[in-house]
Amino acid sequence: MDKYSSPVSYFWGGICTLLGALSLNDIAIIVGIILSIATFIINWLYKRRDFYHKKKLREQYYAKYHKNSDECDL
Repeated sequence: MDKYSSPVSYFWGGICTLLGALSLNDIAIIVGIILSIATFIINWLYKRRDFYHKKKLREQYYAKYHKNSDECDL
């Protein structure tokens, strides 16, 4: 049991030490940076998913009406 509890307690002790050394402004900046990066990633994922969905719909439309999708302006 000591094999696992000692490293875990050292890890959390280090985390608490780092958080104790930061002021409230520092923590707010770090949280703001993390949230802005998370927002960017989520928006990128949804835009990518939307792009592939529209591409699939466009391919289905052209397959149905036997049109050449290379000649399309969409």
